[in-house]
Amino acid sequence: MSATDPLSLVRAKAIRAAAEALVDAVTERASRTPREAAEAAFYPGHPLGSVEAIEAEIIRRRSVETGEQFAA
Repeated sequence: MSATDPLSLVRAKAIRAAAEALVDAVTERASRTPREAAEAAFYPGHPLGSVEAIEAEIIRRRSVETGEQFAA
């Protein structure tokens, strides 16, 4: 397949659109407070059991991602 192949162009556009959608979703998720994210993630029967537990896990994961350390 050459770069001018119509299927290659369609595939490249689809990949770019998917990447842009993923970047938008990650940006939106990161803009939420841990509490907002926890409330959005909670459902009855969630393995962590409560919004508060989910919020604590989000805070923990974000601190690992940014290299921050919080006292336990």
